[in-house]
Amino acid sequence: MRLDYFMVVCTVVVYVENRVKGEISYAALEQETGFSIAHIREVFAQTTGQSLARYVLERKICNAAFDIAHSGESLGAIAARYGFQNPDTFTRAFRRVAGVNPSEFRKKKLRVGRVKLCAGVYGVGFPSSEERI
Repeated sequence: MRLDYFMVVCTVVVYVENRVKGEISYAALEQETGFSIAHIREVFAQTTGQSLARYVLERKICNAAFDIAHSGESLGAIAARYGFQNPDTFTRAFRRVAGVNPSEFRKKKLRVGRVKLCAGVYGVGFPSSEERI
């Protein structure tokens, strides 16, 4: 991987991680990296093997899973914090990423651990998650 693409991907990773509970603005991401969103998406997919949209979804779900595992807060409140307006949408997305729905995740007391996201950047993730970049 070329060094400049590595820096673009790391910038995207940090940007997403810092804003995982809020809105991910592609216009702001373009300003952060100096590249168009089309180019960022292409570089990200080629470098990581997954789309930018899928990566953002996985980061939101992993962080929501951490909140589910470590708080007694309602699933609806957690879903809303990560930008899911509809509880059904959150449940489907959670199941797609985690393999179980949020209530099962809480009931079974499944674990969420620390994973390496990029050089020097760590975040929460499922124990089976591999290092990303």
